[in-house]
Amino acid sequence: MELALNEVKTQAKKLLKALKIDSDLQLAMQRPLNKLALTSLDELKLKHCLTIISQQLGFENWHHAQCVLSGSKKTNGPLNMGTFFYPKGSSAFINEWFVNYPEARNTLTNKAKSKYLLPYKNQFIVVTKDCISLFKIDKQLMLLWAEIGHDMVESYNCLAWDKLASKIIKNRPRAY
Repeated sequence: MELALNEVKTQAKKLLKALKIDSDLQLAMQRPLNKLALTSLDELKLKHCLTIISQQLGFENWHHAQCVLSGSKKTNGPLNMGTFFYPKGSSAFINEWFVNYPEARNTLTNKAKSKYLLPYKNQFIVVTKDCISLFKIDKQLMLLWAEIGHDMVESYNCLAWDKLASKIIKNRPRAY
């Protein structure tokens, strides 16, 4: 699994370049930049932008994002998948939230063609196609949902998961 991870790296490179030349973006990104304890923009490096992008995706830091998106994170316990599967605007829909996977999976099984199971940190959300439309995934990639049974938890660490996660990360709204 490398597509989603490479997308984060690409976005970090774009952010680094944009921050070096765009003073308006520097102001808009002041809060995340302050968290990095940089004294000047001359100190800004790719590793800082990797951290910013990772945190925007709901991960604790770059290392956490790297572990999850590379598939190297063990799945035998609760896995914090960040928040990137829950884009802005998702709260406008009636989504079903679950603390444990079996309950979420059971809900999905009953409505397998019209619902989708997504991770949110250590929890699970069952959403409708309207919510999935916020990801702006093209028709070709939408076919992958059937391949993974509409379940982004169970399908973790497979190629279809990586392709969908990469596109979701790529299409998310951002400030640069």
